[in-house]
Amino acid sequence: MRAHLIIIFVIVAAAVCAEVLLNHRPAKAVAVEVFNAEVSPSVPVLHAVALRHSADDSVMMVIPALEFTMGTVETYADLPANRLVPGKIKPTEIKLARGWEGWAQEDERPAHPVRLKSFAIDRYEVTNVQYRKFLSAVKQRGDIAWAHPDQPTGKDHTPRYWKDFNPLLKDPNYAKLAQYNAATFTGDTTPVVGVDWFDAYAYAKWAGKRLPTEAEWELAARGTDSRRWPWGSDWQWGLCNIVGEKLGADVRAQGKEKDGYIYPAPVGTYPAGRSPFGCDDMAGNAAEWVGDWYAPDAYATGSADNPHGPKNGTEHVVRGGSSQNLPSNVRCAIRVHREPEFKTFTLGFRCAKDL
Repeated sequence: MRAHLIIIFVIVAAAVCAEVLLNHRPAKAVAVEVFNAEVSPSVPVLHAVALRHSADDSVMMVIPALEFTMGTVETYADLPANRLVPGKIKPTEIKLARGWEGWAQEDERPAHPVRLKSFAIDRYEVTNVQYRKFLSAVKQRGDIAWAHPDQPTGKDHTPRYWKDFNPLLKDPNYAKLAQYNAATFTGDTTPVVGVDWFDAYAYAKWAGKRLPTEAEWELAARGTDSRRWPWGSDWQWGLCNIVGEKLGADVRAQGKEKDGYIYPAPVGTYPAGRSPFGCDDMAGNAAEWVGDWYAPDAYATGSADNPHGPKNGTEHVVRGGSSQNLPSNVRCAIRVHREPEFKTFTLGFRCAKDL
C-alpha cells in the first residue's frame, strides 16, 4: 500500500512540474497535504497536491493519470417490489443506497473501466465571492470572449437568487416563518447557485478553466475503489450537507438538521467527507453542472481512453446531489440531467483544467 501511494505521489508531482514548465512560470502556493485517516477510518491516507489557480483565487486538486471503474456494479435482488415495505414506512435514516428497487438507475450502467489523463479540479464548489469577480469582468468587458456559441442572446449571468426572487420576504410576518432570507444564497463562502449551464461554462472559460467531464468528476469524487460516497461505501450522517428534518432555520441544534444546514453550507464545512483526492462537498451541498451532454447510454460513448458524452443533446449532466437530496441521491455514480437554461437553488458547479 505504501509503495502504491508513493507511486501516486510521484505521478502527481510530475504532473505539477509539467504544468509549471508548460506555463513558463512558477506555480503559485503549491501545497502538499496529507489527509488524516483518523478523521474518518474509511478515508485512505493520500498525498494530494493542491495548486493555487490565480485567475479566480481557487484551490485545485491534481488528479494523476489513472484507470478506474465508472458507473454502478451493485444490485440488490432482495428489495421489495414496492418502495414501501407493507405496513411500514422506511424512515429517512434507512432510505439510503437501497432506496430504489434493484438499483434501478439503468443510466449508471454498465460499469466499465475508464482511463483518464491527469487533470486538476477545484477542491471546492465555485463560491459567490468568486462568481462576483466574474460578473465584474462581464460588466466591464462583456462576455463575448467567454460565452458559449449557443448561449441565448442578451444573456444575463446574474444568479437567480441574487435578485428579488420572493416578494413575500418583504412581508415581516412571512419573513419570520421563512427558513431562508435574502442572504441565504449570497454568502461569500457558500457555493453560487441559481446558475444555468451557460453561466457555468462562461465562468470556467473566464477563469482559464473548463467544466469537468462526467468521467473526471466521478474519478475525483470516488477514487479508484468504486465507493458509493466520497468517504466510503457506508453511509454516515454529518459528512455532507443533505436533506434533514427541516424543523428550523440553519441550525446545529440536536434534533433539527443532522448536518447543520437546510440550504447551502460554506464550502469545506465537512472535511471528514472529502473525497480520496481531497475534493470537498462532492456529495450534497450544491449539485454540479458538468460539461457533457446527457444520454442514457452515455457511458458507452467514446472509448476507454477518451470517455465523453454525446456530441449534442437537449440536456446536460448534473452530478453530486444537493442539500435537498436523500443519501441515495448523492452517491458518486448518480446521474441527473437538466436543460442548459435550467436554474434552481440547489444547482452550482466546480471547474477543471488540463495539465
